[in-house]
Amino acid sequence: MNILMYEGSLRNRVPLCGELGLARSNDARETELAILSAGYRRWGNKLPCHLHGSFAFVIRDEEGQLFCARDAFGIQTFYYCETDNGVLLYGCDLREITKSPQYRKALDRQALQLYALFGYPVGYRTLYAGIRKLPPDCILIWNGTNVRINRWHTLSFHPNPTVSEEAWAEEIDRNLQEILNEDRARFDFSRCGSFLSGGVDSSYLLASSGVREAFGIGFEEAEVSELPAAAAAARAMGARLHEVCIRAEEFFDAIPRFLLNLELPLADLCAPFWALGCERAAEKSSVCLSGEGADEFFGGYYVYARADELGREGALYCGCSGIMKQESGMQLLGDEKAVPLEGLVAECLVQTQGAEPLSRMLAVDTALWLEGDILFGVGRSARANGIELLLPFSDRRMFALSAAIPSTLKRKDGTAKYILRRAAEKRLPHEIAFRRKQGFSVPVQQWFRAERFRPQIERALFGSVSGAYFVQALLRDRWNSFLNGDDRDWTVLYIFVLWYENCFEAT
Repeated sequence: MNILMYEGSLRNRVPLCGELGLARSNDARETELAILSAGYRRWGNKLPCHLHGSFAFVIRDEEGQLFCARDAFGIQTFYYCETDNGVLLYGCDLREITKSPQYRKALDRQALQLYALFGYPVGYRTLYAGIRKLPPDCILIWNGTNVRINRWHTLSFHPNPTVSEEAWAEEIDRNLQEILNEDRARFDFSRCGSFLSGGVDSSYLLASSGVREAFGIGFEEAEVSELPAAAAAARAMGARLHEVCIRAEEFFDAIPRFLLNLELPLADLCAPFWALGCERAAEKSSVCLSGEGADEFFGGYYVYARADELGREGALYCGCSGIMKQESGMQLLGDEKAVPLEGLVAECLVQTQGAEPLSRMLAVDTALWLEGDILFGVGRSARANGIELLLPFSDRRMFALSAAIPSTLKRKDGTAKYILRRAAEKRLPHEIAFRRKQGFSVPVQQWFRAERFRPQIERALFGSVSGAYFVQALLRDRWNSFLNGDDRDWTVLYIFVLWYENCFEAT
């Protein structure tokens, strides 16, 4: 048996060593490789069920089969491709596949349509024809002839209405401390940093961890910058805030670099700002905490106020990110055939049949948006800058706890993440724990309308790459409407062109 590939960080490696009778090495990777090897011998295909943290790995067993697995929520990326001559190509980076002489590069037009609709590589498709993402919480077995994929973890909900509000808050806080204690055993928290927006997720994490170096990201435009809120939260917790104030020129310069690190287009314009924050944070710390996962597990997005409508049985909810309607996307692309959207969420809806409407929405956003946009953007950016990113809210045990909490406590009296805020109030002042969600507002619309950036934008929008994939007359109308004050999103197309020029053509 050989471990052919491993990327990740196991949060529970200390108890696993004890359970498997392994001596711990001073080298974390060596220890984790030993855990995978011994764990596969003992548990076989059930190995991922015993692991907490982030991981993507490939094991060749004694019979020559490949056993591949990815963590529950997709913190680590994993791609694979079956070639025409019967070879399985795989890797955590797309370039490990695209640079192989056995891969014939082509653009996946169906994936492009989905990207235009959602603004991120949604579901199992990449924009490279034939290259797939192994979905989060899945294993892949290759027997030399074909691929078999099974789930090792499901997004099931089992709300318990008999537990009191206070008891749930206590349990959230206890659970978070248990996860953080495992991280403390792996890393020296006196040398760690923590990303801080001033919202409840990042503030609660900072207060619970005891980390004293925080990184806040904002803009010169004070009306949309989170830096004042982050500074107030840092003062309340006695932490030092390192302010990363980003200018428009830095943003535009960073996008090609950001896309090279991601290897796929991501039109969430908050993500390049976060990547710039990673670049600055890496100058001071190689390990950072971040609060991703709390919104998807505890009901933080504004759209969840419509749960009774959007999450009911029979409704087709495809996630909190919708860039344009499918008809508009098809027209811009000149596509005659619509890619079925039902397949994106079919398994989620089967898993959550009979669940509360909000739970069904959370399952979809965890499976699609959290994996394909949020964790993808932050994980790849942190990795590119040499940062070990700790995501306690995205731990499988935190999801299991949230799945037992009734929806009425996740959203209560119009307050999003109500029960998480109650837990956070044990460590934060009330005004921070219950601060209204601002989101990561980005002043890019005014930047994109600025005269000084128009030449580079229009070169991308109306150049040869754009002309090969988009109907230029419709794109010109959308751009002109934007310049005249219409805020309909077109940046998804701009990001695609930059990705195509800097990544796709270069591989």
